[in-house]
Amino acid sequence: MNQRGKAMKQVLAVLMVLLGAVLAFGQGSDDLIKAYDSLQRGEYQTAFDICKPIVDADPNYAGANFLLGKIYYGMGDLDNAKIYVDKAIELDRANMEYRDVRNTMAAFISKLSEASRLVASADYQGAKKLYLEIIKENKSFAEAYYSLGVVFVRLQDYSSAAEYMNKAIQMKPSEEKYKKNFQSLISQVLSEGAQLMQRKNYPGALEKFQQAASLDSNDYRSYYLSAVINLDEKNYTKAQGLISKCIEKNPNNPKAFLVLGKAQTKLNNIPEALKSFEMATNIDSQYLDGWINIGQIYYQLKDFSNAIPALNKVIEINVDYETAYELLGAIYIEMNNYKDAITVLSKAVQLDSKSTTSWLRLATAQNKLGQCEEAKVSANNALKLKVNWAPALIELGISERCLGNRSAAKQAFQLAGKDLKWKSVAEFELKTVQ
Repeated sequence: MNQRGKAMKQVLAVLMVLLGAVLAFGQGSDDLIKAYDSLQRGEYQTAFDICKPIVDADPNYAGANFLLGKIYYGMGDLDNAKIYVDKAIELDRANMEYRDVRNTMAAFISKLSEASRLVASADYQGAKKLYLEIIKENKSFAEAYYSLGVVFVRLQDYSSAAEYMNKAIQMKPSEEKYKKNFQSLISQVLSEGAQLMQRKNYPGALEKFQQAASLDSNDYRSYYLSAVINLDEKNYTKAQGLISKCIEKNPNNPKAFLVLGKAQTKLNNIPEALKSFEMATNIDSQYLDGWINIGQIYYQLKDFSNAIPALNKVIEINVDYETAYELLGAIYIEMNNYKDAITVLSKAVQLDSKSTTSWLRLATAQNKLGQCEEAKVSANNALKLKVNWAPALIELGISERCLGNRSAAKQAFQLAGKDLKWKSVAEFELKTVQ
């Protein structure tokens, strides 16, 4: 007999059992018929709500126990299904239809065991085929949907994996195991991508992040990490699109607005970049990376009244952040505030003694205030790091001239003049010592 014939036989058998129960037990069995009708329509909760009180009222009612077992089976609760069908068999040992249903359940459980064995032996195609059969037999068995989702992960079919795993979660929203395992799976895929990213294997990392997005398109992390890679790869338009998706999913992540601002800066959309960096600091007022980028943009725009507070905020957050002191020094030099420039630039070189630009700017400010000996030391420190660097040679020449060492000054200016970019400046200064 084929599957359809067996199913029809079981339906007729259940009807006969229930009709017999109506004749024997009256009104309670009318409710049992209603429960059965609901079961046939797939309204499992309604069927359960009708049938369970009948069993509670009369635990020895074989027909009700049998139907409740069928309802549990339809709801995907195999443990309770076995309990109540076995109870019905115990109460009515002569009823072969109860045993047929129990045998069907046993065969179903056997298939589940075989599917698990196939997964354990890495026969994922075989497991996929069997789980699809299991789901066809019992469309309400959530565990089969979730297990099939895991199989699809092994087959690297992530969109199908997400479909079946989410189906299991929808079927049993109170089952924390499905949600927890699903999120753990996504985190695992993202972690694998992050490791590839650290090793600069960007194609492999992007593939992992795409897999994570296929599993859960609402998880912002895959878009964020993909955007970071594209930013590093100078794919600024793509980075902007990806990070915008990330922000759409999670608008409260300051790091996402930082990436967006950096992409916009590279695309020369400075006003929007500034808004993005400011949004990052609105979300987290202590977000240092947001403030330093705000300070840098305002510095580039020559808007010193806004640049200075932003850079001071950076120092408030991290008193040892060298770049903030260097930028403040550059601003103070342009404002002819050489005293404050020397203060912040001295701190900058204290924090980073290998910063050539900080040493150069410090020498400039010191020369402007006539601190010639100090300027000579600063210029030489810059030249130790960057030999024959024209702007440092010019500051060295100015300090030597100030100290009365005209020959040394002349030599410094002549060396600086070899750099075509600085030749005109060097020649101008050279005239002052000839």
